Amino acid sequence: MIPVSRPIPIAPTQSFAVKHLRGSDCNIPYHVHDAHELILIRSGSGSFYVGNTIRQFHAGDVCLLAPGVPHWFKCERSLERNAEEDEFIVLQFCRSFLGETYFDLPEHGKLKRLFTTEGLALSFKGVTRDSLAEFLLSMPHAIAQGRLLLVLRLLALLGENPDFIPLHYTISTDIGLQGRKPLERIQAYVAERMHNRICLEEVASLVNMSVPTFCRYFKQWTGKTLTDFVQEMRIEYACELMKETNLPIQHVCKDSGFQSMAHFIRLFKRLKGMTPQKFRKMFA
Repeated sequence: MIPVSRPIPIAPTQSFAVKHLRGSDCNIPYHVHDAHELILIRSGSGSFYVGNTIRQFHAGDVCLLAPGVPHWFKCERSLERNAEEDEFIVLQFCRSFLGETYFDLPEHGKLKRLFTTEGLALSFKGVTRDSLAEFLLSMPHAIAQGRLLLVLRLLALLGENPDFIPLHYTISTDIGLQGRKPLERIQAYVAERMHNRICLEEVASLVNMSVPTFCRYFKQWTGKTLTDFVQEMRIEYACELMKETNLPIQHVCKDSGFQSMAHFIRLFKRLKGMTPQKFRKMFA
């Protein structure tokens, strides 16, 4: 399934957008846009697909998504709660909304890294989350310079060692050892051969490294072992097959390079938090 590109409606008298979503508006379809997005879940819970991962969200969560990260939100329904109780507050802005060079100021070193990392998707924790939530809660009621001041205070907070966890993982390209090309070659090699057995020695040889050197290099810059990386690529391929085709789960398992259905289901559930059958139903 291809995400729909959605423009960010910003009024002529504003430099950023603030949305106060309620009820069914909180069920946000699969889409992508070219703005940074900070989201507060004021109330409600459910699941959301971000980048390459399905996560659960709950009231009080605050997350930051970079431009170009595809995502959707689906709120849970139960006898105890109805759609009208769901409530999100969303802040959207382009990187240049404070001027082309604002994030290049020397005082914004950490902030610049946060807002120039491609594919970024973060969930905030602890005091950082609570402080961001307080600013976001005030935005729908603020106007003009008062609202802009809240955004500036929010950005200042994000530039002071915010406490967060990543919502999905991508290969880092900010590397010093041999540049980014080794990782690109590895990813292309795995993508071409994911249906077959992938040998550690062959991959290390591909980038002219010994096995120990390759393992240190790969772990340092991806945070994963090669085995973990291959398994995740296979699971992502399986997700695409289930979203785009009607192939039976058994065929998806085999076409994704897994020899054991039990292993496929167990790994899928560990990485995605649900069974392949439930994943498919979410995209039906």
